[in-house]
Amino acid sequence: MQFQMWSFWHYLYILSPAIIMVPLYFILRNKSYKTKYIIGIVIGVLSLSVLIIRNIDIFVRNGFDPQIIPLQVCHFGNIMVFISLVFRSKIATSVLWCLNLLAAFSSLIVADSLAGYSNFFSIRAQAYFWGHLLIVVGALYAVIMKIVRIDFKSFLYGIGVIVLLLIPSIILNSYFNDVLGKNINYFYIYNSNGVPFEFLYIGERAQYGWFTINWFYTISLIVIFAVLLYGIYNIQKLFYLKDKNYQTHHIFYKEKKSQ
Repeated sequence: MQFQMWSFWHYLYILSPAIIMVPLYFILRNKSYKTKYIIGIVIGVLSLSVLIIRNIDIFVRNGFDPQIIPLQVCHFGNIMVFISLVFRSKIATSVLWCLNLLAAFSSLIVADSLAGYSNFFSIRAQAYFWGHLLIVVGALYAVIMKIVRIDFKSFLYGIGVIVLLLIPSIILNSYFNDVLGKNINYFYIYNSNGVPFEFLYIGERAQYGWFTINWFYTISLIVIFAVLLYGIYNIQKLFYLKDKNYQTHHIFYKEKKSQ
């Protein structure tokens, strides 16, 4: 069986985050925070498990492969779901909500890679299917169920994390593609394959020894996503209009005892 683009099942896949989150919200909205947190842990563990199983399958079949390195947006997105929901991390939730949510949902809509697998029930195809779905569900769950509230400080730290992942991605993209002849596109920033920004890929890649980069495309993409991240961050604030003092803390936080 092969997944078909724009089939009934594809439309169902696109709608699946809502199909999961709507009943989950109404079932859990009056439950205790502890119950909501436990469900979040389950989602987080499932998300990380999908990535681990995928990478084990790649390693067993091919040995070391650059695809194992979790620098692709949706691959480290599975890790962010785990850290966000298990450790109630504001920084991980910031990255998850502002960046990974948009990227993962885009992959539900433009699921060409999923359709490219000849067997939908293969490990790699199932990893794509559940991996992206759990990122979207995990991001929505963290915010809508108020497991973690992102403040502006955490948003800035989240940007810092993205930058720390982006810099080695730019370098490794060039190394794996230009030196080793692999087809790697971490952050979709090596070229426009997989993202609708082909019109930004203007001119040739500048070369510095073995390292190459298209400055216009790279800087343009960073600026576009910086604006998107800030906009998505502000959407999260709408959930707290009636409770502006709502706070969440990571699991290592100890409440101060009143004197």
